[in-house]
Amino acid sequence: MKRREFIKSSVLALGGTALMTAGCGKNKTIKAQGQVIKRRFKDIDVPLLGFGCMRLPMNGKKIDMVELEKMTEYAFAHGANYFDTAYMYVDGNSETAIGKVLKKYDRNSFILADKSPIYKMNSQSDVRKIFDEQRKKCQVDYFDFYMCHNINVNTFEQYRNVKMVEELNKLKEEGLIKYFGFSFHGTPEILKEVVKDYNWDFAQLQVNYLDWDVVKAHEQYNIVQAEGIPVTVMEPLRGGGLVNLSEKAMAKLKENYPNSSPAEFGLRWAASQNNVVTVLSGMSNLKQMKENIATFENFTPMSERRRNKSCR
Repeated sequence: MKRREFIKSSVLALGGTALMTAGCGKNKTIKAQGQVIKRRFKDIDVPLLGFGCMRLPMNGKKIDMVELEKMTEYAFAHGANYFDTAYMYVDGNSETAIGKVLKKYDRNSFILADKSPIYKMNSQSDVRKIFDEQRKKCQVDYFDFYMCHNINVNTFEQYRNVKMVEELNKLKEEGLIKYFGFSFHGTPEILKEVVKDYNWDFAQLQVNYLDWDVVKAHEQYNIVQAEGIPVTVMEPLRGGGLVNLSEKAMAKLKENYPNSSPAEFGLRWAASQNNVVTVLSGMSNLKQMKENIATFENFTPMSERRRNKSCR
């Protein structure tokens, strides 16, 4: 079955198995027994698996803080110390919850990423106002990674109108932001403009084997890579959709990767791209975290031989 035919057969389940990928060779990797693989980004080591805090454990309509604390402890114990949150995640409660669980850890022991919400901005002064609110919620003095959130065809001009980049650059100069980037959900045409707007430290892109073609993620990835901008990956499993594969897709996965689960395969596929710093996973319970951390404790990028075999 050819790659395009295979993806087509998998779309009904938002799934499919990848039939090609890029090898990982650009970023220096750091291995330690019992720890997730880390990659060097500028002057810090970043775990290849990041904790995406958009789908936290829930107890009814409230965040399950007991489970979240267990997950956080397990993450720290295995070197998965990158946490990615945003103003609107979990109905606006993600930042506060993450702030509570991270408070007991030394600030230098974790990497925290957050995002500036354009829908809350009416003027340039709002940028700093919201930023200070986020720091208070997260109980931190600074953010390691901070982004213009969700740049697309509808929000791009809004960011320019409130001079968000200019204001956030001031915050970076003040030491309140270490690395400044953007998350993107737009077209390649808009992305070409975005990457020229500022000297970005990183870009957060939706990268998975289905969207590689479906939403032109491959083209977007190449645009930022050509500009020398490292990538943090969001939605590597398409919100869990790539875990529930169609029967045909699962058969193809087992044919080529008999020892891989759909989640492990999808995460490995995204992490095998050579310009990726970290892959975010929105884990909702400790079981998912243990499984994903195991993938990245023993991570090896997909080889060219295996990729070519999958393309036949």
